[in-house]
Amino acid sequence: MNIYSRCLCLPALLLVLAGFSGCIATSSEMSGLRDDIYELQLKLNELQSNQADLSSKMDTMMSKMDLLSSDLEETRNRMSLLGQRLDDVESNISQRVNKLSQHLSGSSISVPPPPSEVYRMAYSDFSRGKFELAITGFRSYLEKYPQGEMAPQSRYYIGESYYAQDDWQKAAEEFDLVEKEYPKIGSVASARFKKALCLEQSGKKEEAKDLFESLLKDYPNSPEAFSAKDKLKITDGK
Repeated sequence: MNIYSRCLCLPALLLVLAGFSGCIATSSEMSGLRDDIYELQLKLNELQSNQADLSSKMDTMMSKMDLLSSDLEETRNRMSLLGQRLDDVESNISQRVNKLSQHLSGSSISVPPPPSEVYRMAYSDFSRGKFELAITGFRSYLEKYPQGEMAPQSRYYIGESYYAQDDWQKAAEEFDLVEKEYPKIGSVASARFKKALCLEQSGKKEEAKDLFESLLKDYPNSPEAFSAKDKLKITDGK
């Protein structure tokens, strides 16, 4: 019987005992029962207070995580926009050089689309669920602009496109390339987490667990680390 139930039952017991003409329950015993009830009520109040405090702390933590995730997404969007602008500047310079060369040599030189347009079209296909077209578009970007500012994102979204099609092996390979080719970008933690999910889906539970644990070690304050921690709790049955 828990504390709350005992608090409910004791007053009833007290009334029953009082009905036996004072022969069974003495005034001393009645006083002791009242003290027990009072003590139990204090403990119950303390438990309720602790529960409310814990709930408040959990709410605060979740709010902070949501804010952190929102700030991270906004930062990534700004970096993406800046990267596209840098690509366009480089492409514009390249086009001017080509036009000058064309003018001097009198030959015809085709001008490729700006990097931002190649990336935009590929991402548009990805957003609409046209994953095969998106993969083709992102690969086209990587072929034309291997050093472009949006190259890491292109590689990442190739992985996401395979992941959306449940092609776990190819997705894992692409996410692995994100970390190998661009180890210093901000989306490495996301790529590693997604690779772990791919391994988990492929039945490679231990390899996935190792990657989840590596996220806690290498990126302890990232949103992916919190997600990895939840995954490990499920895996360990805790």
